[in-house]
Formats: sequence, C-alpha cells, structure tokens
Amino acid sequence: MAPLDYRWAHAVNSDALLESVQREILVAKQRHFSTSDFVNAIEADIIWSEVKQTSVMGHPPATDGDLTFARFLDAMLELAATFQSSIPGNETPLIVKLDFKSSRAFEASLVEVAKFVTQYPFTKGIFINADILPGPTNTNFVAFDAETFLKQVHDLGECDGGKHRHKLVLSLGWTTANANEEEIHREYSSAMADDMLRVLKPYGDNITVTFPLRATSIRKSWTALRPLLNQNNYGFTLWWAITQISDEELEWLFSTLELETHDDGNGGHTTCAGRTFYDIKGFDNFLAKRGYTKLQN
Repeated sequence: MAPLDYRWAHAVNSDALLESVQREILVAKQRHFSTSDFVNAIEADIIWSEVKQTSVMGHPPATDGDLTFARFLDAMLELAATFQSSIPGNETPLIVKLDFKSSRAFEASLVEVAKFVTQYPFTKGIFINADILPGPTNTNFVAFDAETFLKQVHDLGECDGGKHRHKLVLSLGWTTANANEEEIHREYSSAMADDMLRVLKPYGDNITVTFPLRATSIRKSWTALRPLLNQNNYGFTLWWAITQISDEELEWLFSTLELETHDDGNGGHTTCAGRTFYDIKGFDNFLAKRGYTKLQN
C-alpha cells in the first residue's frame, strides 16, 4: 500500500478511543473491507505512570491514563490478526505508531515492545517514535538522548538474529511548541535537519526512517527539510490535528511531495512521491475533493 492509502487515528490514548477504533474496524470487516473509509494506521502516545508504576497511554501534561501500554499492545495484535485473516497478501494492512513521550516510559517498556515486535506480522508496520532533538520550540530540553534511543531501537530490530528488522520504522522527530499562532508556524532550520542526519549517519541504509514533521511548518521550512529526503530509505510523516489546514496549503503539500520533481543535487531530477504519510486533520476529505480514491483492499 502507498502511504496515501492509510487513514490515521491520532492519539488513541484511552479505553474509549481504542474501543471506537475497534468498532470501526469491526464494521469494515463485516463489509469485507470493501471500501477504504476505515482506520488502518493507529497513532498513540506512551507516558510513564508513577501511580500505576507502568507505562500507560497518554500525552503530556497527563501523568496517568486508563489504558495500560501492555493492554494497548494486546489490542493491536488482535487487530493485526483481523486484518491478516481478512486481507491476505497485503504486506502492511495496518500500521501501529508508538509515540514515546519519555525515556522512562520507553526503557520500562522495552521487553513488552520486543515481544510485540516478534509477534506483529506486518512489514514496516511498527513505527517507534520519539522526539530526540530540539526543534522549533522554546527550550532545548529533550526527553531522550538521541544516540541511546537509536541504539535501543536498532537492538529491537536485532531480536532473534534480526528476523524482525523488516517490521520496524524508526520515527525520529524534533520537539515543538504549539501554544499560539506564531509557534505553530515556526520553522524547522537547516541546522536541525543537519543534526538529525548527523546522528543517523552511523546507520546508513540499514534502517527505514520517517521524520514526523508538523504540517503547519513544512512550507516555510521546505528548503531546510528537502535534504532529509536525499536518502531513499528516509521519508516524512506529516502531523497536525489541532486546527483545519486550508485546502490551498494542503494542495501545496500534496503537489510538492507527490507530484513535482526536484533537483537531486547531482544535476538530475527526482521525485518525493510515495514517501510521505499524512496524519493531518481533514486530509482524507481534501484527497476526496481532489479526486484521489484510496485503494480498496
């Protein structure tokens, strides 16, 4: 499936939101997945709960939640089994993006994540996400040490002699501030992109990487961000769920990332098509108005 063919559920961080996704997929199954209007990419955030002394689903400033990470992973395996039995032959009918909000939550969950990786059936179906470098925000604080996180995720791919490496996508972001209009349009800089490429350099083309980027900042930051796509195993995941981005802005994103050709730096031209996921509020409606029909499974 192409990245454009995924429909995202964002911040599935509670029992109620998980049950809503499960119901939607159950209805799609009852219809034999004959249409493409169901969730097939699930993004959720993980925090550490001091109260429960375990990782739970939630987004800061929340400090606790009603859905434990372990129970969330069990639910994802059940959904994966549903897709696997109903849509045979599809390499990646379901994506699960695990967005860790602290190194404490991630490190406490490594055993559970490793088990999940061995059991999950789909190629490039598990996105392991963290903001590992300072970005367009108001502080240099970062909850992760970049090199440590990279090694830990790399080691996850080496479980069972590397038999599960193909299931993982490394999702590496920058911290952001989103409190006001100025902040949500603040640019990513060339220095930020260079720092990310530097920490990734030791891994070469051995890992698949997607860079989660705030969709409201892409246009102003395009010159700085474009070099991130020079390596074929790198792509983007654009995110934004707070407000509705204008159709004109969405058209620019779609045209730039899916239709236009760009200078490859070596005297030739290349395209970025098929390398960006769109976890953006209203993006499915934009595609429909544009006449794009997602693949039916």
